[in-house]
Amino acid sequence: MKEWRKKSNRTLFARPIYSHEFPTLAEAMAEDGLVLVGVNKGNGYEWYVADYQVPNSSVREVWALTPEQMRRFIQWALTNDNKLRV
Repeated sequence: MKEWRKKSNRTLFARPIYSHEFPTLAEAMAEDGLVLVGVNKGNGYEWYVADYQVPNSSVREVWALTPEQMRRFIQWALTNDNKLRV
């Protein structure tokens, strides 16, 4: 699990991710070489590290995100962030 927050990730329930934390998460993902690419097929986006496609579930697992947190983050990243998008 990647560390991008200052507080512990070891909790019984998923900690909420607020919209003001999205830039920090995006920066950590970009530093790790993760790129979000918009596409015209499937769900509308794909994750890449270098030239290798990474499954959405793997990104969620590594960054400790729930499906709903990932959905909100991707929506934010596609509209607001230039660090992750190509």
